[in-house]
Amino acid sequence: MSEVAEYTPSKEASRNLQVSHLGRDVILIMWDVPEILRLSSPKLTSDTDVISPLASLRLPHSGGGSRLLWVLSRPEGKPLDVELSTGLLGLRAHVVIDPETIVSILDPKALFEGIDSSGRLALISALFNVWGVMFHLQRNRTFIRILRDVLAYVTPHPGLATAVAQVANDLLLLRTPISASFDKIDAIYVLGDGGPARVSTRPYKVTMGNGEREIIHFLVSYSEVPSGESHLVLIGPSGLSIRKLLLPRAALPPIERWLSKNAQSAPGLREHILIDVADRLPSGQALALEAQLRSPLPFKRAVSSLGTPSAEIVSALSTPAGTLVTGWYRDSVDLLSGIDALGPGNDIRDLTSDLHRFPVEVAGPKKRTRLPATGFAVLTPAVGVSTPILQPRFRMRLKSGAYHLLVPQLQPADPVEARAAALRAVPPQHVDDTLLANVLAPVIANLHEQSRARIGRPTVCVIGTPIQRPKVSVIVPLYKALDFLRFQIAAFAADNWFRSYAELIYVLDSPEQAQEVEHLLRGLHLIYALPMTLVTMERNGGYARANNAGVALARGDSLALVNSDIIPISSGWLAKLVARLGGRRRIGAIGPKLLFEDGSIQHAGMYFSKDHRGRWLNQHFHKGMPRDYAPACEERLVPAVTGACLVTSRTVFESVGGFTEDYVVGDYEDSDLCLKITMTDRRIAYSPDIELYHLERKSMSLNAEYMRGIAWQYNCALHAERWGDLMSATMQTCARPRKIRNAAI
Repeated sequence: MSEVAEYTPSKEASRNLQVSHLGRDVILIMWDVPEILRLSSPKLTSDTDVISPLASLRLPHSGGGSRLLWVLSRPEGKPLDVELSTGLLGLRAHVVIDPETIVSILDPKALFEGIDSSGRLALISALFNVWGVMFHLQRNRTFIRILRDVLAYVTPHPGLATAVAQVANDLLLLRTPISASFDKIDAIYVLGDGGPARVSTRPYKVTMGNGEREIIHFLVSYSEVPSGESHLVLIGPSGLSIRKLLLPRAALPPIERWLSKNAQSAPGLREHILIDVADRLPSGQALALEAQLRSPLPFKRAVSSLGTPSAEIVSALSTPAGTLVTGWYRDSVDLLSGIDALGPGNDIRDLTSDLHRFPVEVAGPKKRTRLPATGFAVLTPAVGVSTPILQPRFRMRLKSGAYHLLVPQLQPADPVEARAAALRAVPPQHVDDTLLANVLAPVIANLHEQSRARIGRPTVCVIGTPIQRPKVSVIVPLYKALDFLRFQIAAFAADNWFRSYAELIYVLDSPEQAQEVEHLLRGLHLIYALPMTLVTMERNGGYARANNAGVALARGDSLALVNSDIIPISSGWLAKLVARLGGRRRIGAIGPKLLFEDGSIQHAGMYFSKDHRGRWLNQHFHKGMPRDYAPACEERLVPAVTGACLVTSRTVFESVGGFTEDYVVGDYEDSDLCLKITMTDRRIAYSPDIELYHLERKSMSLNAEYMRGIAWQYNCALHAERWGDLMSATMQTCARPRKIRNAAI
């Protein structure tokens, strides 16, 4: 036993002081003192040794005094001389602790006797959260035994915590009941033979019908659950729960099956589990998406034919940038109070003041009838970051206090499909600058970035024997429209310079047509003996990505970026354009005159102007004028040329980073490229003596994302944000197109 000496003011205090092992070289000093004076700061000091580390705790005692506890490491092989004090003018005791004679191990009864529930919570929290970590006792057998004894004393007959599902072979879903008075959970520990292990998880509570709260979920890894008997310890600022952990011998159901059977009645729990799974596992996002696709929530809307309010959430596209929510409501008698978003933590966010409203029509109660309604769009904070929540929940709130749950249809999981849904989420005529910038653009940009990341590697098919050293590489992106390929290849093949010095690269951006296009090109090669390369994108990536992919495989020093609906009128066109690059006028890119099929002018260079809403638009000089219109027959410098036929050098193209790929579908990339080239102190030229036919936007008309949505508005805003100042400066100095004096450019 320890030697205890010099107690003042009485020997009675000595009977209330105990010294015990806590594990290894760690001891606990426990001293019960009467509340004679208000305790200031109880202290433990030593004149001969520096005591470190040292932990202390003071708890109220049922006898009216306090229980003082100190935990410290004792030095090896020599006594420890310490002085205890309850503070100024209080009790003092001098203690000499002999490391060779201390044999007592902490007795839970002595530790907890006379301590109320809040004190017991503080003690257990100190044991698990502080003392075990501070003194490195988590794997010490004595300490583990003490923890087991403590739990058995505090809760002799613990309830059960049960594993109910598994996530792949990595995680277990545990479920256990808990008292209604237990509010916040600060820490969860699993105690087995190997010692306490803190579980890194986020518990979720579901309130039961009888008022009892149930922690229905927390995910733990298999490595955190020991084999054999173990206990679960839940610690919070106002609660403590100890549960025996039960692992069933039978195989557990996969999480997606468990969700489909158990979580429909608690969709907040479902969202919580999905987000947790996505955050914790490398394959978590795929697992969370699969679970949502396999067990979607029922679609819910509020519909009434009696004049009471009705509402529906049409789209709810969840991204890390936020959730784009669109829908409608009808409220002819002014009973609607607002629209709320419901989060996975049962949090409620009032969206009413942030709604962008616009008029729409919705289906009426009778077939083929339409009723006026109020459409709305709003950007809410992201529900899930690692994985999209495909059916976020909402509610329509009434002034009476009642509310109706609103759940959208299952939203697209593929970011390409989700991007298309975002582009058509709001009718274009109702999209103003504020709605575009604050609500739509963040989600469209994020989905576009996700789409780009999933494009993958293209496959390459070489048809015929390529020429050895091409001077120019002709890059032609293909998207669905194949009507003009025969005419284009025939015109290319009839041009001797083209056959001798140009390589032809087609980039197919609609991979579902790969077999058809390869068959067509091989047949045309048999007819014209023109070698060509077919590059097939793994997924649709848009105009810019297709061109950049083609350039990556090109071997020529010059590049001709040509649309599939461009048909040359005569031979030699490409040689003339390539010859005019560079020179003393530093021509960085050049474009020819493009004609509609009726012979009128489609393109004679591009310029920039603002529309009635102040948006910068790309315009074509002399569009619609006769082919021989005099101003269109002058060779000159222009602000930009169209990407339908743009010729530049590889060096220039690569120096500006190629086409910018953050424009959606295909628009404004050509003027963006020209403005980037301008920033390198090079010029853009228009050459009228080279004429080609351009059957404008035949392929673009087949793209639903572009034709039914706001892609051009999004691209226009992005282009103006990036280049507005330069376009303004360019047009101020280019009120009229500048002629190129001296033909040798």
